[in-house]
Amino acid sequence: MVNIRNFTLIIGAITSIFVLSVFGATSSTRLSSSSPTYIGNWSNGRGETLVINATTVKFANDKAVKYRDVTKVTNGREFHLEITSEGKLNYLTKFLSLSMGEGEKPDEMKMTLYDSYKDLVDGANSQGEATWYRDK
Repeated sequence: MVNIRNFTLIIGAITSIFVLSVFGATSSTRLSSSSPTYIGNWSNGRGETLVINATTVKFANDKAVKYRDVTKVTNGREFHLEITSEGKLNYLTKFLSLSMGEGEKPDEMKMTLYDSYKDLVDGANSQGEATWYRDK
């Protein structure tokens, strides 16, 4: 027979496991075991390519430039990148906002270009925008 104290402990343990499984992984901005969805090979339908790996971004035939992910909070579809390489960037600007497609367009990425972090956060003074499609 289960007494009240043991029953309460069992219910508490079950509740803790449930809460951690539902809310534990989502409280983090990103899961460390998976790569961000923007990593991969992309094209824009005009013959230009974009290759994003874990440390660099390469546009067309330009030299690959280093970046860091400066995303504060993400829903898994919105990311902010800062180009950390010095020198001329050609097509790319210092800050990139990436918005991954949703619904029927999971292999689509909208990239908006900004010159400053403030503009990126405010969504103001964009220097350009492009839509990229994941290469299969």
